[in-house]
Amino acid sequence: MKKRVAVISLGCPKNWVDTETIVGLLKATGEVTFVSDLKEADVILVNTCGFIQPAKEESIDEILNAIEEKKENPEKKVVVAGCLYERYKEELKKELPEVDAFIGVNELLESVERILNRKVAFRKPYLLREILTPNHLAYLKISEGCSNACTYCAIPLIRGPLRSRPIDEVLDEAKRLADLGVKELYVIAQDTTAYLYDRREREGLLKLLKELEKIKGIEWIRLMYTYPSHITDDLIDYMASSEKLVKYIDVPLQHVNDKVLSSMGRKYTRRQAEELIEKLRKRVPGIAIRTTFIVGFPTEGEREFEELHSFLKDYEFDWAGFFKYSREDGTVAYRLGDLPEEVKKSRLELLEETQFWIYEKRNRELIGKEVQLIVDSSTSELPGYSEARSYRNAYEIDGIVYLKGHFRPGRFVRAKVTELASNVDLIAEPVK
Repeated sequence: MKKRVAVISLGCPKNWVDTETIVGLLKATGEVTFVSDLKEADVILVNTCGFIQPAKEESIDEILNAIEEKKENPEKKVVVAGCLYERYKEELKKELPEVDAFIGVNELLESVERILNRKVAFRKPYLLREILTPNHLAYLKISEGCSNACTYCAIPLIRGPLRSRPIDEVLDEAKRLADLGVKELYVIAQDTTAYLYDRREREGLLKLLKELEKIKGIEWIRLMYTYPSHITDDLIDYMASSEKLVKYIDVPLQHVNDKVLSSMGRKYTRRQAEELIEKLRKRVPGIAIRTTFIVGFPTEGEREFEELHSFLKDYEFDWAGFFKYSREDGTVAYRLGDLPEEVKKSRLELLEETQFWIYEKRNRELIGKEVQLIVDSSTSELPGYSEARSYRNAYEIDGIVYLKGHFRPGRFVRAKVTELASNVDLIAEPVK
């Protein structure tokens, strides 16, 4: 009888790929079936995040919830995987004796043994990945770890230094994704622009992108998690001329005050960040820029915060995420102390409010324009409409476009923007 497995995946898209890999390995054995109801499961797998405090708390809550289900049925098996375990191995083993097995971030190949108690050998396990996103889009993780040494970041403590995957392996996986019907590929890593730096290649990402563009079936390639000072002129020029690399870039700036950037261990200045933004907008007309900022870093005083706030208003980013600084044990910045929670909260709210109105301004500029959309799903939000996205919108993190009519997911539709659905979302009609 097949074991019924329920899977809970937390954290970032990099962790999501790990979940898809574990699910694919389990599925390849032919011995499991997957269920969504924890009560029906023989095994509950929780793939955790351990990056910052709120993520750790969410992970613990999900583990405790799974343990409660096990109390109802002691035959159930609870398995904990991912970053939280990798970061706090001994503590979790001691505090959670009810957990039957643990899987570290570098132990994905052992997942079948830990879950099903049997050994397996797969020649190319990455080709067995089970895509859990909509069929027309997928993440392509090109490296593990990070060597940028940002003082606030726990990723190197969890996943170690940069380790790029061999380019042939990455391309094999991308071709398989295309064969499965994937049309939009998200290139991800802790720092995608550092791809092959550990193998002494400075244009490794550009080399990879040029090969990905040749893969039949892939229509859009989206570049995520780039590092400002690693974005080269050649990469910018390629984005401007490429038919498949969409004119969208995710470039986390984290801050703009030079003192704060220095204490964060970021290897650029405000002026260099400004030059990069101006260069991107000049050489890639219409580019959509997503960024993120950390609010309330220990060296951020009122003056430094106001500089960040003014910068946000001046540059009007298409998309921006804001995070309260989380003081993480083991990081270099931990010894800098922390700001009061109410200070961080009020600063965060002010930035979010400012960005909210920037969204409306940027989106109003799109009314009356034609855009190419990719359809994601039907929607209950607006009857008679489908959920779609333009090149300006990354899946699940940016706004959406409500497209009039019903279209199958993965279809590309030319449409005209007619009005705002909200500050971040648009409404469009197909162009006949």
